[in-house]
Amino acid sequence: MALQTEIWVTEIQENLFPANDFMSRCKDHTAFINHLTVHLPQSGANPAVFKNNTSLPININQRTDADFTYSLNNYKGEPILITNLEEMQNSYDKRSSVLGNVTRNMRFAIGNQTLYSWTPSGASRIVRTSGTAVNTALAPSATGTRNAITLNDISAMKAKLDNDNVPLEGRILMMPADMYNNQLLQINNIQAFYAYNMPVVQTGKAPTIFGFEVMIRPTICVYDTSAVVKTINDLGNPLAHLACIAYHPDFVSKAEGSINVYAAENLPQYYGSILSIEVQHGASPLRPNYVGVVALVQQ
Repeated sequence: MALQTEIWVTEIQENLFPANDFMSRCKDHTAFINHLTVHLPQSGANPAVFKNNTSLPININQRTDADFTYSLNNYKGEPILITNLEEMQNSYDKRSSVLGNVTRNMRFAIGNQTLYSWTPSGASRIVRTSGTAVNTALAPSATGTRNAITLNDISAMKAKLDNDNVPLEGRILMMPADMYNNQLLQINNIQAFYAYNMPVVQTGKAPTIFGFEVMIRPTICVYDTSAVVKTINDLGNPLAHLACIAYHPDFVSKAEGSINVYAAENLPQYYGSILSIEVQHGASPLRPNYVGVVALVQQ
């Protein structure tokens, strides 16, 4: 039998991460990234308007403004060792692969934190799904059934933003991929809904819904059994309720610094080099009462 040769492809199949395109659709406070806290002054109550007033002088009032702040956080990536032997013997550029992966993983974590920071807690900023109870497209590890999304639910989100006097142009609906693919695109009249827009059945895209530009991400956020938003680490909670958010870019913000890369080269005790990264980041709604943001939570 002839000897068989082994072939190593010169490219490695990298880990996959969702895009953070939505992070460019907000107010950017990156200019303040070198500080600890970002201050967002809030205007006080509007002055009164008097109709057919005959009593002069009108009492003089003052507007009392408030200070709303959010803090910036420091993120450090786990240091990674790359031995000189690996760099010599691997057919691919492991150093480039490692740096690319840790950077994308950092941006993935920051993207999750951004969405968590924007997502409102409290019943007044939440719409509950009202469709048929189904057991699909739930938060990972969630048990039981949840009501599916309906077009009326999205319309209710629109109504909340309308009542907030949020501009109609530029609104965004961030949806979990499962909710989008397994529920929204399965609504019976969704094709008719887009009859004069884009053929959803052909493209698999629902580009706008009630004025919202739709953006997809594997998971947006989850809630507990009440109206409290939880971090992405709570996805394994069997009582979690999957959610999506709608917002206007003028009502949310983020500050994100450049990723700093640290390298300790040719360390004799490790027979290689150690790489790590660090970044500053913060995110917040622009108003303490979450005006301009609304969540749709599975009931």
